[in-house]
Amino acid sequence: MKEETMFYLTRENLSKKSNAQLRDLFVQALRCQAKAPCRSAFNDASFTIRIISDELNRAGFAGGCLV
Repeated sequence: MKEETMFYLTRENLSKKSNAQLRDLFVQALRCQAKAPCRSAFNDASFTIRIISDELNRAGFAGGCLV
């Protein structure tokens, strides 16, 4: 998945992903946040990280709060 497309994720889309896919998206979002060229991109990545973390927690993955 391209990094720029991950910001089109919704909570509904995330609920259909496996824990492995969610963890991969989480890492991608952290990378995007770290290299965000502007504040709005940083905020988008932060929101993405939060909803992925929420979904991991909802799915019962103990490491959901990886930040």
